[in-house]
Amino acid sequence: MKAQRVEMFVCPSATPADTSGLQKLADSGKIKPDTLVALVGKTEGTGAHDDWGRVWADVSLRDWTARFLGVPVDDVAKHVIFVLSGGCPGVITPHIAAVTREWVDVPDQPGGEKRLVVGRAGSEAMAPEEVGRMGQIRKVAQATHAAMADAGLSDPKDVHLVMVKVPGLTTGSIRDAESRGKTVVSHDLTFGPEGAGVYANDAAALGVAMAPGELPGSMLSDEVVRPHWDWYSEVAMTSSGGEKRHGEVVVFGNSTTSRSHLTIGHAVTKDFIDAEGVRNALRAAGLRFKDGLPDESDLSRLVHVFAKSVIPGSDQVRGQRITLLDDADAYQIGKALGGMLVASVTGRTTNYVSGGERNSHQGPPGGNIVAAVVRDSAPLTPDGRN
Repeated sequence: MKAQRVEMFVCPSATPADTSGLQKLADSGKIKPDTLVALVGKTEGTGAHDDWGRVWADVSLRDWTARFLGVPVDDVAKHVIFVLSGGCPGVITPHIAAVTREWVDVPDQPGGEKRLVVGRAGSEAMAPEEVGRMGQIRKVAQATHAAMADAGLSDPKDVHLVMVKVPGLTTGSIRDAESRGKTVVSHDLTFGPEGAGVYANDAAALGVAMAPGELPGSMLSDEVVRPHWDWYSEVAMTSSGGEKRHGEVVVFGNSTTSRSHLTIGHAVTKDFIDAEGVRNALRAAGLRFKDGLPDESDLSRLVHVFAKSVIPGSDQVRGQRITLLDDADAYQIGKALGGMLVASVTGRTTNYVSGGERNSHQGPPGGNIVAAVVRDSAPLTPDGRN
């Protein structure tokens, strides 16, 4: 039978247009045109709806990928999914994680350890009047279903991370909607509490929750986006940008049919300063611990960490007042604090940390999602065992 073998390579970026790390991987044969499935990363810039650093990176990466694949730029999205999150405040190193998937022939034998699989899908085009509403929720849910099927995952418990990039709103897209007699969810283009950016992110998260059954679709409507914080996905990491017209979805999970040397695990932090929640994600992925901390001798097996850093809606953390909600730079500070929390546990700065919005359907109220990818300590045998 055919089985997936997934690899992940993390390339720090010197500038938003830096594709040298990817070119080195291509030159060495570590990534090939027929195995590259996704580019996921953090780009320097404001992280806002008009983040030109992210747009610059997206254009540069698509141009490089088109040349690498030998296809027109407009066809790149048919082959490779792009999920770029803008803004690298604090100790977040700009980087791109290249995800590859190779199909290998293996004996048709059940059982074995669960290892990493990946699936990808693009959504139908999303009109500006759908952003932050049921139209976006449904289309993300459909794409998530398709990505799960592409990964060969049917059990929601095997899904550990769903990364989504969806369209946001811009002045131009709002004008387009209103010229057709349509309304939009917000004229605020920020990621503030009533900004279009957070509505887009949260609608996408509810779409992810709808796909594997975390939330039944019958519960969802335009009105539940943002008010109902107890309705959430604990595997969704979503972001939005005005440069997008379609949603792009990458699903990561574990399967006994995989022949990867990687495993993914995830956990949910209970609040903004929960380092133990980060450690739980590392444990779930199989990293060894010593005296309650990651074993220093085992940290080399850690491939990558993905995390959300959503600002709590309350001005209280563990009973103590914080002033973050009153800070004009709360959006950037929120991401910076999340980056420092993850770096303090992992000892590295090339962590994917997205967030800054206040409250979210990505994780429980006050908490955040963390996922970790770890390399096996011993290679798999053909039957899928160490």
